[in-house]
Amino acid sequence: MGGLAHYIEGAGIPTVVISLIRRHTEVMKPPRGLFVPFELGRPFGAANEPNFQRRVLLDALKMLERTDGPILEDFPDTPPDTGIAEDITGWTCPVTLNGPNPDLSDMAKIILGLKQEVALLAPWYDETLKTMKGRRLDGLTTLSKEGIVDFLMAFVEDQSVASIVEGENLIRSLKLAADDLRHYYYQAAMAKPGIKSDVELGDWFYGETLAGWLFIKIRDIMLNSDDKDMKVAGRTNYVPNAMLKHVVQ
Repeated sequence: MGGLAHYIEGAGIPTVVISLIRRHTEVMKPPRGLFVPFELGRPFGAANEPNFQRRVLLDALKMLERTDGPILEDFPDTPPDTGIAEDITGWTCPVTLNGPNPDLSDMAKIILGLKQEVALLAPWYDETLKTMKGRRLDGLTTLSKEGIVDFLMAFVEDQSVASIVEGENLIRSLKLAADDLRHYYYQAAMAKPGIKSDVELGDWFYGETLAGWLFIKIRDIMLNSDDKDMKVAGRTNYVPNAMLKHVVQ
């Protein structure tokens, strides 16, 4: 979008870009950019929060008054927490998991733990499918969840592992498999009664599950890779900005 903004401005039309990945905007240098610390796919923040979304929009539109670009400003606030449970304070997943404290010396145990999580969540995933009339959040690949676990863990152990998604290179294959697994976890967690925000689901996934630990681990491996495309994938595909608080610095 930064490149498109330059093109549109060249035709005499002022633009402002809402940026979800600050580094991309820094490189592209659009005439005006507003960086927002929200999850990918949520450029205006939490759903069903019109007052907050209006603030984001107005801050972006206000930048159109500026002609001293390129400008990159930061939106100051994180989106409101919209999670509301019916009879308790906060939200909890319907399944109690062991938590993300793996013994890094025994990868076989981590794989077993991940597959146990997948199995424990299966009844709740099926329950959500019923309430959503069969609509699935996952299904980007034809891989089983156990197969995805094996693939992602194989990458953690050996970054030269081959892609197992037909027609896709390794980086794309890893992203599709990881998205499938995360969507499965989120759909299972949605079986808990009450309204849940993206932040609550993210805090649970990245802070309380082995799968979340795995995503953080993959991100770390990719960011430390010598491959430029791998670095970009690690920065953008595995841990959203709002969940970086779960990454140990």
